[in-house]
Parts: sequence; structure tokens; C-alpha cells
Amino acid sequence: MFEGIKVVAAEEMARIEKGLKGHEQFMKTAGQKVADAAIKFITREKLPKKVTLLVGKGNNGGDAYVAGLCLLEKGYKVAAYVVDGKCSALNQKFGALFRKKKGKIAEKLDGLILDGLLGTGFKGNVEGQVASMIEAANQSGLPIIAIDIPSGLNGTTGDVGSVAIKARETIALGLPKMGFFLKDGWNHVGKLHVVDFGLPKQAVAEAEAMAYLPLRVKAPKMVRNRHKYQAGYVVGYGGSKEFSGAVKLSGLSALKAGAGIVRIFTSEPIGETALELICNPWSAKAWKEALGKAKAIFVGPGLGKSEHTTKWLKEHLKEIKQHCVIDADALMAKLTYPKWAVLTPHRGEMLRLLGLKTEVGEMELFSKVIRFCNRRKVVVVLKGAPTFIFEPGSKPIIVPRGDPGMATAGSGDVLTGMIAAFLAQGCTVCESAVLGVTLHAIAGEKAAKELTSPCVIASDLIKYLPAAFRSAKNYIV
Repeated sequence: MFEGIKVVAAEEMARIEKGLKGHEQFMKTAGQKVADAAIKFITREKLPKKVTLLVGKGNNGGDAYVAGLCLLEKGYKVAAYVVDGKCSALNQKFGALFRKKKGKIAEKLDGLILDGLLGTGFKGNVEGQVASMIEAANQSGLPIIAIDIPSGLNGTTGDVGSVAIKARETIALGLPKMGFFLKDGWNHVGKLHVVDFGLPKQAVAEAEAMAYLPLRVKAPKMVRNRHKYQAGYVVGYGGSKEFSGAVKLSGLSALKAGAGIVRIFTSEPIGETALELICNPWSAKAWKEALGKAKAIFVGPGLGKSEHTTKWLKEHLKEIKQHCVIDADALMAKLTYPKWAVLTPHRGEMLRLLGLKTEVGEMELFSKVIRFCNRRKVVVVLKGAPTFIFEPGSKPIIVPRGDPGMATAGSGDVLTGMIAAFLAQGCTVCESAVLGVTLHAIAGEKAAKELTSPCVIASDLIKYLPAAFRSAKNYIV
């Protein structure tokens, strides 16, 4: 059972907050946390010390006012755009204090924008003055930090009605909301930060989770006298004349992720491979000998969809007793997979595994995937933006990292090799999946930052793995 940071429905967060006492102190803490995030952003991006608050009528607007007060004390210029109408009591209190401390009424959008228009309870379409303010903020070209949730986003479903804030960053207060990761949500939250604003531990413990975020990820421990067999022997089967590069990417990424030896088998010639890879033509005898030594297996990258492939999978998957990763053309609905195998489908492949010919809603899909995992006793890494990991008997794990540039041919093959490498080094199945997906995503972010997103290709993910490993030492959402 994996546990990390709980991800909840907006309704669950509302239930938790309704039962709290001392809302004013919570608002003060939340506002301070938002101000701290704003200062870090402005410092990092070398921006002028100017902030515009978008202030709604509820307590989300109160959080914005408190953040503005904290920033005023630090010498920042802060102005507020305020929605007309009656506000919540705490909103009124901190709004009055903001004006008393010489906070300005905004005449134009300027500097960093803090979005405090709408909270997690919002559903439906944004209209009127609030819609106009959101559109103006989005079109301004100025960076936006959303307080708790981008205004206009449904915190449970990820739906966006008429318009929603497109944030550069979102400061999730207490617990992140499921809608961040569904449908259009991921396009609006930007970089996600989860901050503690003082929720009682008991309230968090009793909260009903829809999913979890990894709190920390740790690479396998290295010892000074480690040898290549301790580092892990990975055996892979894949490749074809048409798709010769896929299995090479998987093999090389397994090596780069720490495996000591990688041997790949192919039924068709695939040309030259990296010097460090051992590449053999398929032989039942050699395969059986390799399985006897292997710590982890991967099957599928670049196999193609020939009758030979299907026949091979039906005959030889049952021979695998080690932990294994199944990808690409080896993902077939009628195959029987080894228990606790890691399957790595993208959405289309998952629909095929489930025997579905048409799209279904995300929550329905997740429900079917959970049943699939429980029935088959396998782990599913549902690749996407973001990626969801499903383990039998557990809530999904969401890895909220990555870059759009990773949507490129071969990216999944790199992930396959990485997960196999961590399995070979002794990580549990769930740890290997979470670690592989996280480091893969961070490598994509690093590559995109250096190369730009459109220029990222799959082999770049392997090149930036060292940077990802260094970054992951202190990884926390």
C-alpha cells in the first residue's frame, strides 16, 4: 500500500474546512505561504517587486488580501482588482486592513498576478465581471500564481466551463484537488506546490483520498563494493526491422538508470547498438539461460504486430518468473501476464487492454483500470499528462511532473528500460514504477528547459537522466 500526499475531491476539502475552528488564523497562515511563494517566484524570475491581486468575494479573496499585506510589509508594490458585491466576513476584514496599510486599488494589471477570485467550491461557467477579469489576466502575458485553485476550474472533475485562469504556478492549500489532474485541469494549474496552512493532522488523516502524490522518491542505494550483478541483470525482448530503435532506447535507458548488465533479444536484425548493450538474435536456449540469471525483464518495445509476435508472447510470457515490464506491442487484451508485472500503456493502449472500442470518461476509465489491476494482479502505469499509476488494492498514484516535449516517439521505450532497471536493483514493483515515472518526467523537464519543448526527442531523456537523479534527491511536491 503506497501512501503520500492525499488528493481529494473539492467537496471533501469543503467538508474538512467546514469542520475547522479558527478560520482567521488559517487564512493568515495561507496568505503568508502564498506571499512566500510569490517572493520566491519574483526573485527567481528577476521580476519587478510589483503584484496585482485578483480578489473575489469569498475567502479565497481573503487569502489574496493577506498575501498582499505580507508583501506590503516586505516593500512590494501591491494593488488589488476587487469583484463588486458583498464579501465574506474575513474578506471584508482583511480588505479593510489592506486599504489601511496603503494597499492600492489597481488601475491596470502589473507585475505578478495572484489569483484569488474563486475557490474550490466553484462549478459551472464563469460569467460577468469575474469572467472579464480572468480573460484580461490570461491575455495580459503576465505570470499568474493561483491561490489554492485556478479560478474557473472544477476542483473535482477538471472541467472548465466558459473560462479559467491559466496559472504559471498553483499553491494548493492543505491538500491538492483531483480536478488539477483531470481533463483540462493539468493545462491550467502550471507547476504545482502543496503547502501546509495548519490543517490538523487528524483532519488530514480522516480525509477521503481519491489518489495520492508521491511525497519523496529515493533512488536505489549505492554501496562502494557493488558489482555489476548486484547492480542488476536486465533482459529484454523486442525490436523489429520496422521499429529497430525502440528496444535500443529501452536497453540503453536501463543501463543509464543503474542496471549492471542489459541483454536484449530480437527476432529480426536491428542494426548496430550501443557498445555497452549485449544484443542476441532470438534463441529459445539462450533466452532460457538469460532468464536464469536475470533480475528483471522487459518485453514489447518495437516488436510490431505480426502473427509471430502474438505467438511468441503466448508461448514465452509464461516462462517469466521475475518482475517484468510489458510495453507497446506486447500489450494485448487476451494475453495472460505474470503476476505483478508492470504494464505501461498510453490511453489508447489501455482502452485496447480493456476491450473498449470507444472513449469513456476519465473516472469511468480509472474505475475499469482499478478492476483490471485487482483481477489480473498487475500494476498499470497509465502514461499521460500527468501519469497515473495503479496498484492492486490501492488508490491511484499521480506523478505531477513532465513536459509537453515528452510527447514524442520513443519516450515510452525509455521509461520501460528505467522501470526494469529499478526492479533489477531491488526496488519494489510500486517503488520502481513511481521512481521510473518521476525521474523520466524530471529528465523531460530538464531537457525541455535546455533544448525547448519542441526540440526534445526520446534519446534526450536518457542524456538528462543524471540531472534528474541529482534533482530527485530532494524531490517533494
